[in-house]
Amino acid sequence: MRALVTGAEGQLGRHLVATAPRDVAVEAVGHEQCDITDPQAVARALESFQPDVVINTAAYTSVDAAEDNEDLAFLVNARAPELLARAAARGGARLIHISTDYVFDGSRSTPYPPDAPTNPLNTYGASKLEGERLAQAAASSTLIVRVGWLYSKTGKNFLSRIAAGNIAAPQIRVVRDQVGCPTSAREFALALWRAARSQLSGVYHWANLGQTTWYDFALECGKVAGELNLSDRSAPEIVGVTSEEFPSRARRPRYSVLDPARLAAALGISPSSWIEALRAEMQRAG
Repeated sequence: MRALVTGAEGQLGRHLVATAPRDVAVEAVGHEQCDITDPQAVARALESFQPDVVINTAAYTSVDAAEDNEDLAFLVNARAPELLARAAARGGARLIHISTDYVFDGSRSTPYPPDAPTNPLNTYGASKLEGERLAQAAASSTLIVRVGWLYSKTGKNFLSRIAAGNIAAPQIRVVRDQVGCPTSAREFALALWRAARSQLSGVYHWANLGQTTWYDFALECGKVAGELNLSDRSAPEIVGVTSEEFPSRARRPRYSVLDPARLAAALGISPSSWIEALRAEMQRAG
């Protein structure tokens, strides 16, 4: 199998490259190698490599900045997946496109199945939802996989800041009233490689099992980092605050836990609990 991975410089892209099966030829491209908003660049990349599958991990992910850069967010998160899906279909390939839990408004109190009604609260979520729609309209073979609260030991994410001891302040304020499921980028990458060998299309979800708040996630990160002696610096005090006490440009859903059961069953695998996955990832970091 030949796989083209876009957004290769991001945390998920790097994990896809690192976990690729030995019998998969991977062409990993970042923005410099392939601007996915440029139809000609996309066409050249696919014609040159001739992949069987395209895994699009590239996105405009700055949730707050998207409120002031709506055109750019929709260009990268909506128009680009359409271009990739259409170009992939022309070459006999299939697109796997990564979407987000932010397509939901957080009004539920139980995990969201893939067919739950969508209602994004912010520009980022709206642009990603439009990307799902356009990619599926461009090619019926497109597979959409939504994920949320993705982390790894590297890159810019919640875990990497805490585990690496990069917080110099004596105190860190973390929202305690937003519920989701921290999800390992490495485990997600492994699931995506199984999905790449399948014939699945449509919309699915992936997440580690369970749920927590950002505040309790931070506490668990600090606890495990301390047990594994991952930093010489004293850990900051973690203070829980409400969303109103931690104002941001974009609204976030208060509840965005995704139900991975359908994808797990289709692939014949079972996600780890979020606590098990976190400990495994932090042990690799040590």
